[in-house]
Amino acid sequence: MTNGCVIMSEEEKREEKTKRSDHITIKLPKELVDEMDRLIGALGFRSRGEIAKEAIRQLLSHYKESLTPQILPQLEHFNICETGVRILDRSLSNGTSRGRIIDVYFKPNIIWCDYCKSDSCRHVEFALNIPKVRQILLEKNWPISEKVRPKPYYANY
Repeated sequence: MTNGCVIMSEEEKREEKTKRSDHITIKLPKELVDEMDRLIGALGFRSRGEIAKEAIRQLLSHYKESLTPQILPQLEHFNICETGVRILDRSLSNGTSRGRIIDVYFKPNIIWCDYCKSDSCRHVEFALNIPKVRQILLEKNWPISEKVRPKPYYANY
């Protein structure tokens, strides 16, 4: 300190300025900055900063969407044939698996869930609401096809 004045190094001055601002400085390759300069005045851009902010916002938005975990349905079919459907039930996951495979069988007089040992559980209800299953049952004209109905608005599969 000299005569009541504080002498700061250049680095200390930069740090002090950074503390007061909510902006930071980044370095870009010259060829990229040259391309940015060609955009100034075009498309409403008035500065390099505006161009950089727009480009970074779009990039972050793109990656945010691709990194956001997708919410998977609790029940999902993955194999359908003339004799039945296999359904992945994610609500039956445990420490070693992400769900359990449930077999639902079609027979002339019944549609049967092998897991629940039932003809009226949620797996049967889910199977009956798969268009391909409806088509199979209706083509066979089985009495079971009378159970085919629209998914209730309150059903949470």
